Amino acid sequence: MFTLYHNAASSCSQKVRWTFAEKNLEFESKEIDLLAGEQHADWYAAINPKCVVPSLVHGDQIVLESSLINLYLEDVAPGPALVPAAPAERYAMRKWVHRFDQEVHPVTPVLTFALGPRKLINAQPPEVREANIANIQDPVAREQRRSVLDHGVHAPQFKRALAVFIDLLDDMEATLQHGGWLAGDSISLADGTALPYALRTHNLGLDALVAARPAVADWLARMQARASYDTAVTQWLPAEIVELLRANGLEEWPTIEAMLAEA
Repeated sequence: MFTLYHNAASSCSQKVRWTFAEKNLEFESKEIDLLAGEQHADWYAAINPKCVVPSLVHGDQIVLESSLINLYLEDVAPGPALVPAAPAERYAMRKWVHRFDQEVHPVTPVLTFALGPRKLINAQPPEVREANIANIQDPVAREQRRSVLDHGVHAPQFKRALAVFIDLLDDMEATLQHGGWLAGDSISLADGTALPYALRTHNLGLDALVAARPAVADWLARMQARASYDTAVTQWLPAEIVELLRANGLEEWPTIEAMLAEA
């Protein structure tokens, strides 16, 4: 039995649920309320000392870090292969996954908290808001969170985060123009890893970034048409929550559009 500690909106949780869905695997769900700070509870810190999601428990084995969880599932579970067999395509897959882990994911909270849930968090009692910020272990991430909650799209970190996403989408467009998937002729963990970040643009009202890149838009539509999308995303993330977050982002889109015009 697999037990997955996860969150509906978490990009890393989404990509692991996608792998479960593509491999036709089931898991026992343990949802973690991130906005309420449940990830910092002592019982969860005993499972994941970094106090992040997702975490996978498989028998006596605890597996942490979403990309490593996906590779673990590839190794231990049956179902369609999500790692290419050809060395060059396998390298391409790993390169994409590495880029998301090292470059894209670290700046995703900047876009997310500057736009989507910012109003909700800032409406919390000050002591709750500050306690959740103080619980962020990495001091850089902690100050980054406070900055984007205080200043939104005018935070100094925002333009850089937006530039990282623009570069990513440009490179995805160039790759997908020459093939249907990111790492060869078949869908792979590269596509499953990319999916939550492409979706994040929609959930934050930044749809125009994808719409301007036809190959990415086509790829995203094909990803959303797969049964795994409904299982990994739609069934977990309520539409009304998405629309609430999108409304906050769309309100800021004219300011963001002006930033892009100046770049």
